[in-house]
Amino acid sequence: MDDYKPISQAELERGYFFVTHRLLIKKIIMVLAIVALAIFYGVLIFKTIRYFMGSSFSDSALQIQQHTFDWASYHSERVPKDLILGKPSFVSLGDRRYNITALIENTNADWAVKSLEYHFVSQGEDSPTKTAFINPGEKRLLILAAYESNKAIRNPELVVSNIEWYRIDDSFPQIDIELSDITFHAATRETVDGVTTELPSRVSWKAYNNSVYNLWEIDWQIALYNGDTLVAINNLKSKDFLALENRDLETVWLSRLPRVTRASVFPLINKLDPNIFKDIYVEPKVELR
Repeated sequence: MDDYKPISQAELERGYFFVTHRLLIKKIIMVLAIVALAIFYGVLIFKTIRYFMGSSFSDSALQIQQHTFDWASYHSERVPKDLILGKPSFVSLGDRRYNITALIENTNADWAVKSLEYHFVSQGEDSPTKTAFINPGEKRLLILAAYESNKAIRNPELVVSNIEWYRIDDSFPQIDIELSDITFHAATRETVDGVTTELPSRVSWKAYNNSVYNLWEIDWQIALYNGDTLVAINNLKSKDFLALENRDLETVWLSRLPRVTRASVFPLINKLDPNIFKDIYVEPKVELR
């Protein structure tokens, strides 16, 4: 089949025009492209200037600033809060021997004080340095017992240093020693069948180990007050305190005491020390038959 068709005069003229004017056509295309780009960037620059000079930019900047994460506040919230230190109190034991105490509180829920050092200063004289720990959210006494001073104790000051913080995690043991019925009993005399017995001053309380941990022992701090004035301090150890156990505890003072209006009791358990645990309570299995 013959597909040949002769080229028309119009097609020859168009081809001749494109061949003879190809450089001009390229220049026209380049000029049009440059004009289009100029118009595009001109409009872009105009709108950008208008945006920055208008209220939209201020609103956007303010919105970005409001949504910027406050790293300073974040870090300040995660650092431990300072310990709350109470005013020191003291009791003279005679012969320039003194019991000096101060209440300290750790209000942090997720920070424990693994260790700290403390001492008291009175009339320019520093007492020996002692160490202590404080669990999260707990109060306790810092005690210097039977301190022999070269000078009479007056207005002692507490100095705490070298605090070693420890941030707790889910592995931190949950131990709650619940106290109730803290009662001071003044010294009395009782006569039974003609026999008179002197009962010394004492403090009694109930303690409940509301945890799954069997403990080797618990140290106790006991302080007596007349109003806000310290009257006497004592300590006690209770051994083999089992999980979920209730126990009646008591400590006595054999010496005469002045008037007492209240008693405070503080359990001391270093929860960061694994050696305090005997084992973990396990619910006994009941064999079904």
